Amino acid sequence: MQRISLTKLVSLSFVILTILVAGNIPASCGGDSSPKAPEVRFLLEWGKKGAATGEFHSPIAIAIDKSDRIFITDFKNQRVQKFDSDGKFLSSFNVSGNPSGIAVDASGNLVLALFDKSAIAVYSDDGKLLRQWGKEGGGDSEFKSPAGVAIGPDGNVYVGDDANRRVQKFSPDGKFLAKWGEGGVGPGQFGGEGTDKLPAGFRTSGPNFLAFDSKGILHATDGRGGKVHRFTVEGKFVSAWGSNKDEPGGFGGRPKNLPGPTGICIDKTDRVWVASTNNRVQLFTPDGKFLTCIGKTGNGPGEFTTPHGLALDRAGNLYVVDAQNHRVQKFAVVR
Repeated sequence: MQRISLTKLVSLSFVILTILVAGNIPASCGGDSSPKAPEVRFLLEWGKKGAATGEFHSPIAIAIDKSDRIFITDFKNQRVQKFDSDGKFLSSFNVSGNPSGIAVDASGNLVLALFDKSAIAVYSDDGKLLRQWGKEGGGDSEFKSPAGVAIGPDGNVYVGDDANRRVQKFSPDGKFLAKWGEGGVGPGQFGGEGTDKLPAGFRTSGPNFLAFDSKGILHATDGRGGKVHRFTVEGKFVSAWGSNKDEPGGFGGRPKNLPGPTGICIDKTDRVWVASTNNRVQLFTPDGKFLTCIGKTGNGPGEFTTPHGLALDRAGNLYVVDAQNHRVQKFAVVR
């Protein structure tokens, strides 16, 4: 029998382990996946805690433009960083506040929510400030801790006005158009049980992140209420689904200020991906039926610590902003 040296054996074991880690992230993280669920495979990650190029300090949201360039809001470093789809750093620019939500408009400009400044700012993709609106308050065009941002099929800007527990709608140049939502547990209400007992301006109530489907229906995550709400562009309530139970299809398991769903994105077939602070990313049918789930608590490949922003590129790959691990993870979605 041919003997294998210890060095070769260690090298072979390393190769096998690498293959297993990179290509065998379990699709399900609790409960059985649907037969119709896709296979989800870990591809790569980038970032670590810090302030240097390509490092993050609590990254929050992600947006991808038509060329698959990736923009990440680097919250505590008060900047936006740009990468290619392989995680290669391209550029960055500083902003005047802590950026939370981000979206790319039809002109390729970046629409940012400035969480601490209670404002919306629009930048060119190379960091030139084009316009800004908003101030702290509860009136029209006023915000308290704005979170998610989305561009509608009408080109208008939709903002998750988190601590005001409502959605606000603006023209591309910042003109106020409409608002809807309030605290509560009913249809189109945000914050869940006990919202009426929260102090005014309590952060992380919801709506948090926003996304549109192919039919122009706005989806909004309700971080404390444990739901995904759906509205028309006029603000008419369509439906809601989800719970803060710690089970497949539920967003619970972290009974703190933000126990439920955070980031959301919708694929070309209108399947809905939702991140939650129980360190999972779950996939649902368009009407909210659970399909599959990835993730568990940790800092290894396919593990998360408070995932937030989600996005899909043109090839259908899924990107997860792994906020408290200060990194971005990329997954292949097969089917």
